[in-house]
Parts: sequence; structure tokens; C-alpha cells
Amino acid sequence: MTDQHEPEQFTATPNIGGSEIKKLGYSLYLKIPDNRLECRCSYVPHEQGSMITSDELATFLKQYNVREGIDQQAFDDFVVKAAAGQQMLDVLLAAGTPPVAGVDEHISLSALTSAAVHSGDEEVTSVDMHIVQTFINVSAGDKIGRIIPAEPGTPGLNIMGLTVPPQPGKPMKCVIGKNIRTENGSILIAAATGRLCQSAGEISVEEQYIVKGDVNFRIGSINFKGVVEVRGDVLDHFDITASKGLTVTGNIGVCNIVSDGDITFCGMDGQDKAIITCGGTLRAHFIHDVIVECAGDVIVDVEIHNCIIRTLGKIVVDKGAISGGSCIALGGIEAKKLGSASSLHTKLHAGVDYHDVELLESLFASLAETHEKAKECQSLTEIAELRKTTAALTDSIMAIRNKADSRANAKINVKAIMYENVHLTVGSVTEEIIEQKDGAHSYIENSIEGGLRVLSMTGLNVKAADIEMAFVREQKMAK
Repeated sequence: MTDQHEPEQFTATPNIGGSEIKKLGYSLYLKIPDNRLECRCSYVPHEQGSMITSDELATFLKQYNVREGIDQQAFDDFVVKAAAGQQMLDVLLAAGTPPVAGVDEHISLSALTSAAVHSGDEEVTSVDMHIVQTFINVSAGDKIGRIIPAEPGTPGLNIMGLTVPPQPGKPMKCVIGKNIRTENGSILIAAATGRLCQSAGEISVEEQYIVKGDVNFRIGSINFKGVVEVRGDVLDHFDITASKGLTVTGNIGVCNIVSDGDITFCGMDGQDKAIITCGGTLRAHFIHDVIVECAGDVIVDVEIHNCIIRTLGKIVVDKGAISGGSCIALGGIEAKKLGSASSLHTKLHAGVDYHDVELLESLFASLAETHEKAKECQSLTEIAELRKTTAALTDSIMAIRNKADSRANAKINVKAIMYENVHLTVGSVTEEIIEQKDGAHSYIENSIEGGLRVLSMTGLNVKAADIEMAFVREQKMAK
């Protein structure tokens, strides 16, 4: 029986590889790679002879020029295990310091993506899956980022004490594209408002965002400081904000649409829950159940149905009707048909700024409230104060009514049919249509006899004020 303290014996030498040193009592294998960054040792004891000593191991390392990075703990453990007759494989005895490669020249972006991002520590009770936008919005003059120059790297030291040169950083391959300028050779500044794009080795600011299909969960709601073109439909609850303009080839669902520029789309059914805010001209084939606020004209081919429209331009429906809802247009209103065969209540107000209409409503409400308070006054002082308030409110109302606006055209045109139950307000005159009227007519304010003046239709390019002035001159000449 073998003594339990007797060193383990080996009957075969394993395939270890490396530089071999054979002695009577053992074989030592040193592995040193070509980069000379480490030295690994394997040890195989023999049946006869003495085990390797510390001095012998140190001598062998010196013979192979292993001078740096020797791990003294690993060295001592190796000698102890060798003295115990243990076989060891690929023990790391020395390691150099590898070089650190240089950082390539690159662009560090300072602009942030437009999508909302939650940290892992936040408690998010609900996630809006409609918000998936990841592109970066920038404005002209914004600092986009900085070109970070390449770095040379840090040299290393191999186990022989020789310096190992690092791999230097490489020059940037990215090209600075359109709408980006540089300052001081490294700072990137947006030369236009739009979205930051990085593609095919080029960085640029694009002023247009094209969606080649529907706006859906794949695209998400869009907030873009430029022109948006959608070559498909906009599905329900996907909102779009496009500062410079929006074109939609298809239809828009229940969404909020905002642009400082023109907005064009096929149709929109807002189900009384959609809002359009347009800073330019709005063009569409049809609009149903939508609230619209527009700084320019509202031009519709087929129909405006049950909408609330307020515009500082004109409202024109070329081939169909304005039916239901209410429309206020500073520049006048024109449609083939006004109202509907079912007598759907329709309110039309031409020749006034809708902001003034809202302000007048507020002033009249305050005036009515003041009159009610006056009925309950019990002192002359209170009556005097309320009279002052009444006078101030009246002056404000008159100032609004007398305000002149070169864009105003208090004129409503109907090309074919005016149905009953249409409520017309032209300038300061209001009239309810109680029976259907056929034919092409223009409705303007009759400043001579009061009420409305009904005329053969003239285009909205002819101002109602000019027409009425001609009637006034004619009357004066008749006298």
C-alpha cells in the first residue's frame, strides 16, 4: 500500500506544450506568448529525483528573460506544490501590463432624444405605448455636440521589461453633412431647425421627416421641428406636432394635430375628440367632428360636418356642405350648401376675429352680472361704482365692434342651397334662416335698412365692405 504522504506518481507526461526543461526529478514547461505579456508554467514530477526548488525556478525564469510582473504569491505556491509532488498546469507566474488602445476620434452628442425615458428607480404606473419617438429635435443655433479627437493610448510593459506600444486611436470616418457647421474646429452647431440624423457615415440635420406608411405603434406620436410627410394614415390617438408643416396622404383619426405651417390631409373623423391647431392654411377633402383653430384659410373639397372651426382666414367648401357645428371666419364663408336637408342646426359667423368673439362674450357676461348687482344696490356709492364698471365694459365692447381689420370680410356665400335652421351672423347682424332658399347668393350686412342684404353671389375676393359702400353712395346720389 502506498504511503498517504508519498508524492503522487505519474505514468505519462501530458501534452502541455511550451519550452520544456527536463531534470531527473521533474519536467518544467514555460509558455510565453509572442507578445511577451505573460508566462505560464506547467510542472510534471517524475518517479525519481528531487523536486524543483525556489532557486531553480527563479533561475529558469531569468534564463527566459522573465524579469517583470512576477507574482510572488503564485511563485511561492508553485514551489510549495512542486515540493509536495503535485502536477500543475498553466499556472500564471508573471504578467506584464498590456497597452491600452487609444480612443478613436468620435462625436459626443449633447442633444437629447425627444422620447420620454424613465429610470429604473421610477415607479411608472402607466406607459403610453403611443410614444416611441427616438430621433433628436434640434433648433437652428443649438449645440449638437463636439468632435472628440483621437487619443494615442497608453503603452504597456511586457514580462521582459520592454515597452509595448499601444494601438493609436483612428481618425473619424463620419462626414459632417448638411445644416451643420463647426466652431473652433470641434463644436458642432445646427444651422437649421429639424432632426439630427446619423446614417451611412454622415451626420446631418434634416428639415423633413417622411413616414413611408401609417403612423401607428411602430412609428408612434410625432413631435418634429420641421416638415412631416405621412404617406399613409394616422391612426387614432397618435398625435403629430410638426412645426413647419404637415402633409398626410391618407386619413387622420382621433388625434391632436399641431403645426405652425400648412396642414394638408385627405379626411378626418375626430368623433368630437380631435383638435387641429394650424398656423397656416388647412386643406382637406372632408372634416367631421373636429375642433379647428386656424391662422389661415380652411379649404375643403367635399364637406365640413359638425365641426367647431375658428379661423383668421376664410372657410371654403368647394363641392359640398357646411352642416352642423359652428364656424367663425374672419375672411368670410363659402360653400355649395349651407346646413342640411334634415335641418341640422348650423351656426356661421363671418367677418370677425374669433378672439374678439370670445372676448365679447366675456364682456357681455360681465355687463349682465353688473346689471344684476345694480338691482340690489342699497347705497349711492355702490351705484356710482357699478355705473363706472358698466361704462368701462360698454367702451370695451364698442372698441372691439369698431375695430378695423384689413383681412375682414363679413360675407357668407352659398352656391346652391341654404337649408333652414342655419344661424347666420354677418358683421353685427344675426338672422335665422327659417325656410330653404335655392340659388347662388351672397349675404352681407345691410347698413342702410338693417338686417341682411341678399345679393347675387360674388366671390370672397370681393369685400362685403366695398359692396355695401357702393350701395351707400348710390343712396346718397339718389337723394
